Amino acid sequence: MDINHNLVNGCPLCEIFINPEKYIKTKVYYPEIDKINTSEFVILDCKTCKVPMAVVRDHTTNVSKELWGKVLYECKNQFGYNIQLRCKPRKIFDHFHCHVIEKKRY
Repeated sequence: MDINHNLVNGCPLCEIFINPEKYIKTKVYYPEIDKINTSEFVILDCKTCKVPMAVVRDHTTNVSKELWGKVLYECKNQFGYNIQLRCKPRKIFDHFHCHVIEKKRY
């Protein structure tokens, strides 16, 4: 099975999975860079705003509950439990990704 069948050439978030060594210029938190080609998602610093973000492999706007759980679990594993995921896109609207932000204390 071709794991790259749901990737789109020219999409900056798909490029992370198509050619990680060439495209990624920021810190990668998960997985190790040599495992990105087979990972369901990656957590790395956003090139634009410099905060961590989780990007799913498939070029889609929806993710399953199972994948969402894996992403949330790994983000909390990397950054602690005082985080939340902001999934409101600002530039790329057709590829699911979330920025990791600190929870606001009221």
